[in-house]
Order: sequence, then C-alpha cells, then structure tokens
Amino acid sequence: MNAKNLFNLADNEYQFWKSFNFQGTEINFKHLNARKHTYTHPERDEHYTLYITISHHVFTVDSTKLSATNEVALYPHKPEDSRAFCTKRYALSFHLPQILESLPDQFCYHGGYSRYCTCKLKDENGNDIFYQVVFRVWKERGKMRFHVESAYPLPSRPSKTKKVNFWVICHNLLTGKKLPKPSSR
Repeated sequence: MNAKNLFNLADNEYQFWKSFNFQGTEINFKHLNARKHTYTHPERDEHYTLYITISHHVFTVDSTKLSATNEVALYPHKPEDSRAFCTKRYALSFHLPQILESLPDQFCYHGGYSRYCTCKLKDENGNDIFYQVVFRVWKERGKMRFHVESAYPLPSRPSKTKKVNFWVICHNLLTGKKLPKPSSR
C-alpha cells in the first residue's frame, strides 16, 4: 500500500503528518495517521466502515491568538494556514485513537455548521476534561468519510447540546439520507 495514497483520496496531506523538531525534541504524529475503522451495531446486522482523517488543528493553534510571552514554533504546513504547535493540544491528541474507536459510546452532538462534536474524557487522575472533538462526515467515491477538523480543551461542557445518535449519522450517510440537523430553536 502506498503510504502517500493510503485511501486513494484527494486529501493526501491529511493522511500522514510529518514529524518536526520542537525545542530540540522530535515530535511524532503517528497516532494521528489516517485509519479505516469498521463499527458494528450491537443489536442489528449493520456494519459501517469509516475512512478517518485528522487535521493538524488537533495539535496546533492559531498563532495570532498566542500571547507575546509564548514561544511560537510554527508547524510547517501550508503558508495560508500558518499555525503554532501547541503542547497541550498535542498531549490531548493521544486520546483521539481511543475516542475514535469508541465513537458509538461517545456523546455526540451538533457543533454548528453541519459539524458534530464529542467531548469529555478522564485525565490520569480521574478528573473530567471537556475535550471538544469537532468532526464532519460525508460520502466520497463510495466511501464514508470522517474528518476530525479540530480538537481542543474547553473550560466546561457546552450548554444546550442535543445528543445525536452516532448510528443515525452512519445509517443516513450510507443510505444517502439527510444527516441529522439541530432542531430549530
């Protein structure tokens, strides 16, 4: 399998993130490589294979929003999307593989702009961390695509969130039905 074209899809830049040097340490992103995962519904004979890609926004921040006291190391991506490496986001990103494998058990909700979110995990001390994982889904070339656009810590759980059933998202995506939308307020 060609490492540069894992899924035979157009977004090769999101399939494998290149490591880079941060303050003398080589930072590796193998845990964020693209992956294919099949989810099996526990009660029905339904199987959904998602082709998952992850954006560099899960380990970077907008460099213009950093304070002047922060040392900025720009992650070498695209000049039009210049972002700074963020050690906090990077550390949290190690939770993403487990979150992605357990999506049917996660609390998914509408995140606005046709995006969905999931959050909440436990740190090493058992404390809740509200980790907002923003993703979108679509079908391309007959494949069910799942792209993590961003992931970042929140001070608290977002208010007024309405749960979206992961299985409904998958079923509707596979069958070409409209994806769940937030109810009008």
